[in-house]
Amino acid sequence: MVGEIANQPLHLPILSPKLPGRLYYLFGKPIRTKGKENMLDDKEYLRKLYLQIKYEVEKNVAYLLMKREEDPYRGLVERLVWLTTMGSLDQIPSFEP
Repeated sequence: MVGEIANQPLHLPILSPKLPGRLYYLFGKPIRTKGKENMLDDKEYLRKLYLQIKYEVEKNVAYLLMKREEDPYRGLVERLVWLTTMGSLDQIPSFEP
């Protein structure tokens, strides 16, 4: 190779895998839409429904982020310490919703 391409420094990617964490999920209240098929053309109803769904999802995500920060067993190291002193991974305490 010649020219500018041949003079470029070689960069090798270094993999830094992230240690596995806990998964946090929450099922919110159902939002009833059954029987409202005739309102699909009502733009105002659809806007309010969208805003309601958006609010509920954002509220649940904020709640889970707060609970994740409070979780004493969030990190892999903490869970492994618990495992070696107490028992199996299936029994690690979780938060109460």
